[in-house]
This record gives sequence, C-alpha cells and structure tokens, in this order.
Amino acid sequence: MENRKYTVNRSDVYVGAVVRTNMVFRHEGAQSFYGVQPGQLITGSYRLYRSMLFVPDSNAQSNDLLYKSPSYPILNITDDRTCLDVKKNNPVITDAINLDELLAYFGYQEELTYQDLAKIRATFFNGTFAKNHCELFGYRELPKEEIPCYGDKIMTEQEGLEYCYESRWSRRVFERAHQGPLSSIYWKVLEERGDNDFQDALLNHKKTDAFLPDKEEGHIKKLSLF
Repeated sequence: MENRKYTVNRSDVYVGAVVRTNMVFRHEGAQSFYGVQPGQLITGSYRLYRSMLFVPDSNAQSNDLLYKSPSYPILNITDDRTCLDVKKNNPVITDAINLDELLAYFGYQEELTYQDLAKIRATFFNGTFAKNHCELFGYRELPKEEIPCYGDKIMTEQEGLEYCYESRWSRRVFERAHQGPLSSIYWKVLEERGDNDFQDALLNHKKTDAFLPDKEEGHIKKLSLF
C-alpha cells in the first residue's frame, strides 16, 4: 500500500511469513510435509524476516497492509513459475493463511480499513490471544495438577501426547480437546506469526514485534497518513 487511506475486502486478507530462502521447490512426496501438500511449493532452508498482513495484488504478489514494502511472491498463491524462478536469497512469503473465517467470527465487516488492520494486528497477534481463547480452536489449558511431567520435563508430542506450551518456565500447557468453532489452523498461525515475550525472544533469537521489517529488507517505513 502507498498510504493508510485504503479499504480491502475481508476475504482477501492473509497473514504469512516473509523469509529469505536458498531455494523454492515443489514437494513431490506422497504425504503432507509441515502442512505443505503434495504438489505444492515449499522452501529450502530459510531465514525468517517477519510476519506480514497482506492482500494479493493484481500479480498475485503481496500488498503489505501495515508497511510500505516491496511486493513479494507468495508461495502457492503467486504463479508457480514466478516462485520457482526467484533468485537465491531473495524474499518470498510462505505459509500464507487466509483470515476471513477468523475475522468474520469476531464481527469484522466485509470492507476493512487501515484502522481495522492495525486493530487486527494488535488483537490477534499479540502473542497471547490464541492461548487465552484456546477453546475457540479446540484446545484446553491444563490445570497445573494435570500437567504430566517426568521430573521437570513436560511430556512432548513425540512421546504420544499433543501439547503446546508457552515455555518450560511458565508451564502453560494446552491439550487438543475437541472441535472448536474456529479451525485449529488458526491456533497454529496465531502462535507462530504473533509477537514473542522478552524471554522467548532472548532464548530463541526472535523479535518481540513479529511484524517489524528486517533491516536486510532495506529501508521499509510504516504507511504514511496520506
């Protein structure tokens, strides 16, 4: 976007990850791989730059809704050939998820403004929204007395249980419990694309502001008023 004076359709709003990757290729396996279906595009090793709220532009590339930034190819939305031809270490957007179902559930109108998008970013991607509303996505938070541990070690999914937890220090543990009114994919995307608390940012080399442009992207500014 050029400035904040825009409107977009709710059904066109996505969130994704801006990454610098060494390659883009087609997943030829018979099974899904980290949510990527057979035949879809996937990246090789990559460096995460940031999260982005965007709508696809006329070329099906990203139109950033919060910053004035370049248009990046979007894996599995932009033409496959364009994505496959991306030069090594150029940015692309991966793991794009449409937010229409989530936003409609919370009463957002079909036409959204910059002010709406700023509120969406602050509300849903603050790093705690999914945890504090876990039942909407089919999870429940376990009381401390129900947390299964081996000494100080929380049991992991690989040990036969499906748990998500904020950190080993806070001991917030969540169990997949039922089918919620919203798709469980939103649990994953709000957790992965949202902000990080200071402790997690420090320990895992993440940003506290998940949407802040990376200096390697160049000089990217917030959208101006006019």
